[in-house]
Amino acid sequence: MPNFTVAIVGGGASGTLAASVLTKRSDGAHVVIIEPREQLGRGVAYSTECPKHLLNVPAGKMSALPDLPDHFVRWLATHAEGPFRPASFVPRSIYGEYLNTIAAEAQAAAPYRWRHVKALALEAREEAGGIRIACSNGDTIFANALVVASGNASPAAWPRVSSDAQRSLRFFNSAWDQGAIVPGSPDETVLLLGMGLTAVDAVFGLRFNGHRGAIYMVSRRGLLPHEHRVFDTPPSTCPEAHTVSELMDSVRTLVRDVQQPGGNWRAVIDNVRPRTNALWKALSVEEQRRFMRHALPFWNVHRHRIAPEAAKDMAELMAAGTVRMLAGRTLDITASASSLSVPVKVRGSAEIVTVEAGRVINCSGPQHDFRKLSNPLIQSLLAQGLMVPNPLDIGVRVAESGAFIDAEGTASNRLFALGPARFGTLIETTAIPEIRVQATELAELLCATFDSAGVRLAG
Repeated sequence: MPNFTVAIVGGGASGTLAASVLTKRSDGAHVVIIEPREQLGRGVAYSTECPKHLLNVPAGKMSALPDLPDHFVRWLATHAEGPFRPASFVPRSIYGEYLNTIAAEAQAAAPYRWRHVKALALEAREEAGGIRIACSNGDTIFANALVVASGNASPAAWPRVSSDAQRSLRFFNSAWDQGAIVPGSPDETVLLLGMGLTAVDAVFGLRFNGHRGAIYMVSRRGLLPHEHRVFDTPPSTCPEAHTVSELMDSVRTLVRDVQQPGGNWRAVIDNVRPRTNALWKALSVEEQRRFMRHALPFWNVHRHRIAPEAAKDMAELMAAGTVRMLAGRTLDITASASSLSVPVKVRGSAEIVTVEAGRVINCSGPQHDFRKLSNPLIQSLLAQGLMVPNPLDIGVRVAESGAFIDAEGTASNRLFALGPARFGTLIETTAIPEIRVQATELAELLCATFDSAGVRLAG
């Protein structure tokens, strides 16, 4: 069987699962994972050590292998201190161990076809027969195909932050920046920019690291993620729509029909989940843009819910007054010798509330405009026209297979996106249920393409 090499940039969940499937599907497949972290599989999401950082999906739905739906639950029974059940919301650190185990087993099964380069990918260029990738450690990788599985980006820069505030040791542009959720003093006031899943993580991370002072959470609409709950059988119908208005009206009707006999709206959202991408692709670009502008924040808090234990802990913190929510927009954030001053224009009024914070953490979610990312590989591909922004300016254009569509409108047969890099073309592409299917389908495509072509790696 001919040999071929696939370079995978990113060793989190997406990259690890793709590499594992590749080496299992073909004896000729060699993988090079370019990932600076020591351990594969963890990425940002599963590198946390905080036990309060839980999966947002029950264990029974978190198998990394689509053909073995109980794989994670069975792994928990033999590898983790429990007891954990299919309905358990497991700490993310344990899920990171699970993914790392999958990587280790795949590497052990094909040690000569698996390489981990602990570096950043800086540049990629197409050459005859493949792709040449330059790495930050000086290595040059030549591969037949390149998969960008770089995960979620850091948040977009928060507006109206003074240069003094930006340069201070009190402002953090991501909750995952080094030291962001380690309080300077236990009683300092902390302000979180955003109220989504990352902000909830920041609250629990701060408390885990000894913080006991006030925490303010600020967002324009003041929406917290809802809680997961167990519910009865979901409805048998799904919405059909070609406009955002039709989609929202259809969802509301389904929710009303479910709730009238005492059912739960969550059943409707979860029933829509498998068809979300098809519904998204049925919308015109203008309707997609309207959804992003008006409906996405409301969709996110209903779709991306938090574990019941996390919801209970958040409710207790808010009832005690130690976590406080402000709906509004921030004005100019400025620095003084002892704090950052954050004025908040309260939603629906002329009132301005000013918070003097010992630290401010941007928890607003990932930057989706790839043109604004600092990632050198992404900028290299954009500059060459090998990758182009999605018409919505979120993510990049990809074909159904995940192949990058270049500036000429041609789908590549060597450059592919996996996971969050497909956002924009897809609306559901960041969670394990979607990533595991993408990884399997892409690995099978690459194996079929290069095995049948009789490709042998040059160089």
